[in-house]
Amino acid sequence: EPMRVTEVQREGVTLHDGRAEHDARLLPALRQALAAAGDAIAVGDWVWARRNALGEWWVHTRVPPLNQLARRLHDGRDKVTRVVIVSNVDTALLVMGLDHDYNLRRLERYVALVSLAGVTPVVVLTKADLCRGGPEGVAERLCEVQALLPPGAAAVAVNALDPGTDGPAASLAPWLQSGCTLVLLGSSGAGKSTLTNALTGAEQDTGA
Repeated sequence: EPMRVTEVQREGVTLHDGRAEHDARLLPALRQALAAAGDAIAVGDWVWARRNALGEWWVHTRVPPLNQLARRLHDGRDKVTRVVIVSNVDTALLVMGLDHDYNLRRLERYVALVSLAGVTPVVVLTKADLCRGGPEGVAERLCEVQALLPPGAAAVAVNALDPGTDGPAASLAPWLQSGCTLVLLGSSGAGKSTLTNALTGAEQDTGA
C-alpha cells in the first residue's frame, strides 16, 4: 500500500495511510541501496509497504522524492555526510522570534538551504508582541527580512497567542491549504511549537 513517512527512528519508521499510523521497518536491501547512494528514508517520503504473514509492515520501495531538504555534516577531517532532513515539501516556514532570536545572518542560511531544494520559503516572525519598538519595530524588521528573500517569497509577523486577525492562522492562511506539506525550521526557542499548536488548534476549531 502507498503510505507516507511521519517519523524515522533508529530501527524503523512510522507510516500513515491517510487514516491511521503504522509502525514499520525497512527491508535491508532498500536501506543498503539508499545508503550506497548517500541517501536515506526521511519524514515526508512516500513509500510502498506490505504486511507479512505475522502482521508486520515492511517498506520495500521508496518513491523518488520531488525535493529534499538536506544538510552536510563534516567530521572535522575529510569526511562529509549528507543528512536528509525532510522530503516532498511545498513550503518551508522559517521561524524566527522578534526577541533575542532575531538574526539575519542565520536567516540567510535557512533561505539558501530551502531555495537550493526548490522549496518556497515563508519567513514567520513570531513574538510580535515582544518586539522592541512596538508596531513600528515590527514593520522595520519585516522590511529587513523581505530584502533578503527571493522574488515571490513572503514574510509575516505573528503573535502565536492571538487567535484573531493578527494570529498565525489568519496570517498563514494562503499556505495552509489541503494537500500542501509544510516544514518549520528555526532555532530552539523561536516559537515553532507554540506556532504549531496554534495552527493545529485553529484547524480543529474550523473542522479543517
